[in-house]
Amino acid sequence: MLYQWMVWLHVLFAFLFFFVHGVSMATAFLLPKEKDAKRISMLLDLPSITIAPMGISMLGLLVTSIYMGGAANWWARGWWGASFLLFLAMIFWMTWYGRANYSPIRKELGLHYMTGFSTRNAPVENKQVDMEEVYKLIARTNPHLLATVGLVVLGLLLWLMRLKPF
Repeated sequence: MLYQWMVWLHVLFAFLFFFVHGVSMATAFLLPKEKDAKRISMLLDLPSITIAPMGISMLGLLVTSIYMGGAANWWARGWWGASFLLFLAMIFWMTWYGRANYSPIRKELGLHYMTGFSTRNAPVENKQVDMEEVYKLIARTNPHLLATVGLVVLGLLLWLMRLKPF
């Protein structure tokens, strides 16, 4: 009975993750179309309201996955390990991509920005914003790459979990 509740929670956490992560994806697609510094700053701040629920959903996915893997004796199966590693790899890649591409924009706009995996940096005081540099940094982002990687990895995870091929 507990196992069925874990499956239910796993699916619920997956829906929660995609629900709150949609804000970040919308930001990624809207940012290149925006030219106003205040609106760009607002767009970049918008995903911050989803950080806590996104973290809770990812933790829930990991905990329920580990429980189900042990309860069903899947840890010895290759598909379970592959899906677990693929999920972790996606977390690290998406975090790296976000920090590498969006933190420089935040820094140039004089906003708080992230470096490393979780270092929050204060804005530079009295920063003169160079909008041409902001536009160049935004042009380097690739929301289509983010969406494609996310969808491909999701497809692989669903294939591994549903069909358990090895």
